[in-house]
Amino acid sequence: MKQNQKGFSHLLLLVMLLAVIAIVGYTGYRVFSGNKNNSTSNMPTGAHQVNPEDANSTDPVTKGRFLTGGNCSGSGSRTLTHTLMDINNIDDIQPMGLMIGGHVTPVDHEYYWGPGGSNSPVDAYPVYADADGTISQVQYANDGQKIAWWVTIAHSCTFISNYNLLTSLAPTLKAKVTTGTGDHWEAVVNMPVKSGQLIGYVGHQSLDFQVWDTTKTLKGFLNPIAYNNREPWKINTVAPLDYFTSAVKSQILPKYLRTVAPLDGRIDYDVYGEAVGNWFLEGTNGYAGGNEQGNSNYYGGHLSLTYNYLDPSAEEFSIGNYQGQPTQFAVTGDVDWTKITSSSGLVKVGLAQPNLVTTSGQIWSGQFSQNIKLEAGPNEATALLQMTGAETMKVEVFPGKVPAQINNFDSSVQTYNRGQDAHLTTSNTATH
Repeated sequence: MKQNQKGFSHLLLLVMLLAVIAIVGYTGYRVFSGNKNNSTSNMPTGAHQVNPEDANSTDPVTKGRFLTGGNCSGSGSRTLTHTLMDINNIDDIQPMGLMIGGHVTPVDHEYYWGPGGSNSPVDAYPVYADADGTISQVQYANDGQKIAWWVTIAHSCTFISNYNLLTSLAPTLKAKVTTGTGDHWEAVVNMPVKSGQLIGYVGHQSLDFQVWDTTKTLKGFLNPIAYNNREPWKINTVAPLDYFTSAVKSQILPKYLRTVAPLDGRIDYDVYGEAVGNWFLEGTNGYAGGNEQGNSNYYGGHLSLTYNYLDPSAEEFSIGNYQGQPTQFAVTGDVDWTKITSSSGLVKVGLAQPNLVTTSGQIWSGQFSQNIKLEAGPNEATALLQMTGAETMKVEVFPGKVPAQINNFDSSVQTYNRGQDAHLTTSNTATH
C-alpha cells in the first residue's frame, strides 16, 4: 500500500514515511526530496555564472539561466515526447496542489507512483528523459534513511523539466557528476540527453516531476518576490499535459487520479482583495520564512485558504503552526474563500479532520481510485478571520472550539499578508 498522500486519516504513519531532510521529520516526499538548495548565494557554479538577483528576473532567458545554473541555450518551449516511466510501471499520477504536513501551501510538482508504492524495492523502476535536452544540474540528498537525486533537464533556457526523488542515477549520468561531500550537495552537469534516454531509477518512493516555462508566470501569486526568495521556479511552473504529445497523453491520462480540469492540478489561487489563496505571517519574509540563514521551519508562517488537490470543490484550511505543528483541516459550514473580503467583518470557520473518501465510501488508503472526495470528520477547532485590507488579514485558531463558542479575537491573534513586504534572500539555505 502506498503511504504517501494517501488518506488523511493515516497522516501520522504517512509523515513518518515522508521524512524531510532539512525539515523536522514530516511533510510530503518532495520536501525531503527537495532539498533543492535554492539559496540565491548557493546556486551551483560551473562554466556559467549566475547573478543572485536573477532569481527575481522577469526576463524569461535570464530567469531560465538562473534555474539551470547558467547551463542552457536557446529559448522557447518544446514538445515532451516520452513517458517518464514505462507505462506498466506507473500505477497513478497525483496532481499538483497537495497540502500535507510542511507542504502548507499547494505543492508545485506531481507524484508518479509505481505499482508497489512504498513497498517496492529501491531502484525498481527505470526513469527516462521526457524530451531531448541537456542535463544541467544534479543534486543529491540523504537524510540517513532515504536517498534522493534531483535532475534538471534544460530543453532551452526558458523550458525546463525537473525530476526529484530518483533513488539512483543512470551510470552514464553518474559518471558525469563530480561527487560532493556531506548529505546534501549539488553540481552543474553538461550532459546532452535524447528523449527516452535512461537517466535513473526510482522505487520505494514516488517520482516527483514538474515543468517550468519561464515565458509564463502564474497569475495567482500576487507578489512573485515572496516565492522567488526561496523557490524561484514556483511562479513559472506549468501543466505538463500542455506539452506532452497526444501519443504520450493517451498512455498516461488513464493513470491520473484527478478527474476535474485541470488534471495536472493547480497551485496559485491568490485574488487581490479576497481571502482565497496563500498568506504569510507578517514579518516572516513571505514564502522564505523568517530565518534567512536556513530556516528548517520556514513554513511555520504559511497559511493557505484553498482547495483539495483531488476534490477541488472542497475547501481546506492549511496552517504552518497549529499547536506547534503544520496542520491541514477540512472546512465545515457555509464558507466561500472568494466571498471573504474586508467588508465581511469577523468570519468564523469550522475546522475538522480531513478524510479522503472513495466512491465506495471507504477511506482512501492507496489503491488507484478516481472521483475521490474530501469529507469532514469530527470538529477539531474554529478559525476566526478578518480581512483588514486587500492584502492583510487577522487570523486566530481556537483548538477544541466550535464556531458558536467564539465571538472575538484574543491576545493570540496574528496578522498575515500576501508577502508584499518580502525581499530577495541571498543567504538562506532553501529546501524545496
